[in-house]
Amino acid sequence: MTDDGSGSSPPPPADPEPPAEAPTPIELAPAAEPTPRSEPVPPLLPALPPPIPPLDQLARPSLGPPADPAPSTRRLVGASFDLLSKSSEEMRRGSFYIGAIVLGTGGGYALAVWALQVASVHTSVGAAESALSGALGGWLALAGFVGALGLIVAGVESRAMAAAILGGQLAGRPVSVHAALARSRATFWRVIAAAIILAVPVGIVQAILVALLARAFPEATELSTALTVFTAAVVGAPLAYLLTSVVLGDVDPMEATRRSFLVFGARKWAAVLVALFESGAQLLILLGVSAGLDVALRVLGTLGLGVDSGVAGLALTSLAIVVGVFALGTLLFTVTALSIAPQVVMFVGLTHATMGLDHVRPGGDRDPDVAHVGQRRFRRFTRSMLLGFVLSAVALIGALVAIHAFP
Repeated sequence: MTDDGSGSSPPPPADPEPPAEAPTPIELAPAAEPTPRSEPVPPLLPALPPPIPPLDQLARPSLGPPADPAPSTRRLVGASFDLLSKSSEEMRRGSFYIGAIVLGTGGGYALAVWALQVASVHTSVGAAESALSGALGGWLALAGFVGALGLIVAGVESRAMAAAILGGQLAGRPVSVHAALARSRATFWRVIAAAIILAVPVGIVQAILVALLARAFPEATELSTALTVFTAAVVGAPLAYLLTSVVLGDVDPMEATRRSFLVFGARKWAAVLVALFESGAQLLILLGVSAGLDVALRVLGTLGLGVDSGVAGLALTSLAIVVGVFALGTLLFTVTALSIAPQVVMFVGLTHATMGLDHVRPGGDRDPDVAHVGQRRFRRFTRSMLLGFVLSAVALIGALVAIHAFP
């Protein structure tokens, strides 16, 4: 650079300012994702009103595999027999328990009547009638009363136990006979109340129909029976799910009545079929008992056993009576399970309601294998049952002593 003579030099050029840095963006913390909300369980029966939330939220996946959906009305009978075959082992054990109840409470009366028949061959009619009006009649009345109570208990427990066993099997979480018996004990009086609610309207309609048919068709007994059974099924269809609502749905009889009407509305003809099975159960029991007695009498006659046989023959006949009474109890349970299987299939299939069985499963408040505070120890045969067994034996002994005093 040359000096221009002015004695001053130009100022040096200023250093260029560094380019302004772009502002660093502030990284915001990602917003917390909203907690996923569990989807509400869709109602299994769209027609059910909101005042009954348990029927709208019955499917609980954490409890195990869901129950099979309700089959069509045409497949209901087949599905019921499939369920019975899957539960055959527990059904067999349950029938043995009911057979023991019937034998323990009714065996004394059966043997006392048999002893009276044997003694009547060797005594006069007047002496037998006099004995019946005295001590012998009292002992027979006691034995018959205990036997009748035993049949009632066996019938109620057969229904509740069969519903519990079949419902657990269908829901994919089977329960043992021990647990099913505990569930029966917990719902015993509720099952009786539900049976009364069903029996009142059905019984009234049946009585009216029998009276009308007796006047119109006095000789057509089979036709009258068939019409009576079908009419009872139609009338009882809205109440067809009382038992399962109590045992499996875990509600009281009045609420069970309300829910039975709601489930009936979902499949009306299926409910008629369910009620038809229930109505036919009594006929099946009567036919089974009559057929069994006929076969037993034929066998005894072929073997030469009867009231006039020797000591060995009388002993064998008495043993056959004991076996027959036990078989009657097993038949009662088997026919009962057969009659309510369609009810269990439809109720569980439509509602998935088996929460009543949670009480008797491991960890439940009525688990029979755990001693709960404030509850009595669970017994397969209660003290009342054992008392019935003792009374039946005492009545039998008293009757035998009275019979032995025949002139």
